[in-house]
Amino acid sequence: MQADKIKLMLNGEETIVFAKHDESLLQVLRSMELYKVKCGCMEGHCGNCMVLIDGKPTPSCIVPVGTVKENSSIVTLEHFKSYPEYNDIMKGFDMAGVNLCGYCDAGKILTAYQLIIPASRPSIPQITDMVKDLDFCCTDRNSYINGILFAIATKHRREGKKNGRN
Repeated sequence: MQADKIKLMLNGEETIVFAKHDESLLQVLRSMELYKVKCGCMEGHCGNCMVLIDGKPTPSCIVPVGTVKENSSIVTLEHFKSYPEYNDIMKGFDMAGVNLCGYCDAGKILTAYQLIIPASRPSIPQITDMVKDLDFCCTDRNSYINGILFAIATKHRREGKKNGRN
């Protein structure tokens, strides 16, 4: 099968890739030397290959590159580090003693992003449900959940909110 020309909005830039439509987004991103996107379970559960597609954390291993809409925004962890929420998350993780090994960072950080964006504060059971399938090879689940709660508080302070109600 011959490679097709596919237009993507990748990390804020219009990008043309040559790939087979059924090739995974993970494979395409890795071929572009975006190495923060890691291979893991290859079933969409562990989070190691997580990217943001239109702001939503998505496992890139199960997304055929040909199904990504032309105007969709794909953000990898490399680019996400420029977001103010990245700093909120890292401060929250530091406060909770979350260890990151470099392998499963994308899943942990981008899932935390999804949880700190809404105006309402998620409950611990909601957070626990959202993170149940993530790979916890370098830290424990409770520290991670606490890190998310600290990240939410950090974000609210940065935005001048009190108790998440402003």
